[in-house]
Amino acid sequence: RLLERAAALAGDAARAEDLTKVAVRDAAVGGDAFRARALAGAVLRGAAPAAARAEVLHVLGRVEQDTGSVPAAGDLLRAAADLATGRTAAWVLTDLAVVQHRLGDVTGMRATARRIAAAADAGDPLQRVLAAWVTGIAALHAGDPDRGRRLLHRALETAEGEPGLRAEPRLLPLLVLAVGWLPDPPAAVPVVERRLREARELGALGVLVAVLSMTAHGRAELLGDHPGAYADAGEAVELAEELGYVADAAPALELLAEEAAARGRHGEAAAHLDRARALVARAGTAAVAAHLTLSEAFCALCRGDLAAVARLLEGRLAADGGVGALGEPLGVAPLLVEAWTGLGRAAEAAELAGEYERVSRSPLPPTAALVARCRALTCPDDDAATALFEGALAAHALAPDPFETPHTRLLFGARLRRSGQRTRARAELAAAADAFAALDLTAWAQRAEGELRATGRTARPRRPLPEEPLTAQETRIAVLAARGASNAEVAAALFLSPKTVEHHLSSVYRKRGLRSRVGLAALFPPAG
Repeated sequence: RLLERAAALAGDAARAEDLTKVAVRDAAVGGDAFRARALAGAVLRGAAPAAARAEVLHVLGRVEQDTGSVPAAGDLLRAAADLATGRTAAWVLTDLAVVQHRLGDVTGMRATARRIAAAADAGDPLQRVLAAWVTGIAALHAGDPDRGRRLLHRALETAEGEPGLRAEPRLLPLLVLAVGWLPDPPAAVPVVERRLREARELGALGVLVAVLSMTAHGRAELLGDHPGAYADAGEAVELAEELGYVADAAPALELLAEEAAARGRHGEAAAHLDRARALVARAGTAAVAAHLTLSEAFCALCRGDLAAVARLLEGRLAADGGVGALGEPLGVAPLLVEAWTGLGRAAEAAELAGEYERVSRSPLPPTAALVARCRALTCPDDDAATALFEGALAAHALAPDPFETPHTRLLFGARLRRSGQRTRARAELAAAADAFAALDLTAWAQRAEGELRATGRTARPRRPLPEEPLTAQETRIAVLAARGASNAEVAAALFLSPKTVEHHLSSVYRKRGLRSRVGLAALFPPAG
């Protein structure tokens, strides 16, 4: 608030406006939406020049995107873009592209990409980063993944190579979103972890909700770090509630629902999904919320409700052609093919599997594995299906996915069992059961064990699955403590008191039968 006081004391009107502009931006980055709106209103009510109005409208657009309606945020950002120049214009157009990404507006993204490419100053590293990011995202959504990945990689390299950009907290959400499309996401984990730590130290709460929501999904889907994913999602939801954030809280709640459903806690999953639906409706993105539907479908699959999986994903096919959570073509296919196959709708499943293969241009190994699995599920010939499943596992081996690899083994083992190849089926199913147990995914471990029993052999997970779950807060604290952080360091990182940390660690020790941090390190090994 020093900037506000300085603005009030400034004798020069222009100087007061400049100080207030900076105060508006800092309030937004710090997560204080109410103060950012109030300060912005003061600037807009005055006779501020176009440049000042552009900066303030930009901040209002960011705040609206976080705490209100995403479509309304687009209106504010378009108004700002008509007034902005230089770096402000680059930031405004980047945030407009984020809004268009949220809304699935591919035409809008392409127009914004052309605009920033024409306006960005190539001599300014920040504008180069933002232009590469926007044009890369637009290329991916427009069906040119190779060009899109090259541009996003260029954005990440420039952001890391320029000393003045390495600690810019506003770049962090963009870079985390980009990592999900890169060929080797785990390689970027150290960069993300460092920038996240620096954002915490700066108190940049305004970016943490979006970042933690995305890192939660990344930990679960790319690293197989389910405790870390649960921790990040829980922190994102708690911060969002404190700050009044809407749009980025929904994906975090969806992740909490998926983690609960994968452990067989279906009532808890349903409660998280109800909250996510309410937030998506408030954000004005219900019509395009593919991520929400995919989470609902995954939770339905976890409880064995294939009809619900089919109903949900058929709705996405009708709405937008079945794009995935990141806008990837036919991203609904892996779950829908599995559901249709299980429901005996073989012809529809085979047609969708073939179309998924056709639209997956230049697939990276994770997508190639899912394409091969879909084809295997729909292949009528057992020997040909075996070859396709083996191809899927070979693709998984190039980019190991701690969940999808045992998922493929489970489906492969079930097919082998049904075709009478019980010995080989047992090997695949035992490997799947062990892998799911290691991730503490109770529902999936039990499903694999059920298939294993059907072959005539009983197996148990390598270690007992816990009966009393940790809370998200307990998991966060345990993960940091397992990495060697002291109670004081954990407290500082999570904005808690050391006494609160001590209380939660005691609860973790009790629930897991531990006596010291040595046991924590074994329970929560580093991921990646």
